[in-house]
Amino acid sequence: MATKSKSTGTTKTKRSTTRAASTTPKAAANTAPKAKIVSTKTASTSESGGQSGGQSDAPEMTKKEMVGLMVSQSGMKKGDARRALEATMEALATALRAGNNLSLAPLGKIKIARTKDTPNGKMVVLRAKLKEPASETPKDPLAEAAE
Repeated sequence: MATKSKSTGTTKTKRSTTRAASTTPKAAANTAPKAKIVSTKTASTSESGGQSGGQSDAPEMTKKEMVGLMVSQSGMKKGDARRALEATMEALATALRAGNNLSLAPLGKIKIARTKDTPNGKMVVLRAKLKEPASETPKDPLAEAAE
């Protein structure tokens, strides 16, 4: 005679007995998100002379993603990078509220195109001229020798 085993329908999952994965914050810090370089130029932008009447399809970068990018590029601590980014954004906002145009060497020039007072604050339309990154191979300043 065979006896039938009872099945309760629930299964237990085994937990690992090691805590190595949860106690290594340094290993998790080394896996910062990689930067994605996305071109914001579209065919309609170049055909219409740089002005588009609609919304841009370019992806947005959040402050958290920007902090991660700063950490991966500079090796700063995450808290220091966050405080530096917040201070930089506050300084930029203060300068734009005062009506100043910005000329930032690695970024380019940011000019105020027009402003409009709204009930919730001031709407500012900016124009940014981004500099192309410097080429990695410098041009040879010397002329070739004539033979």
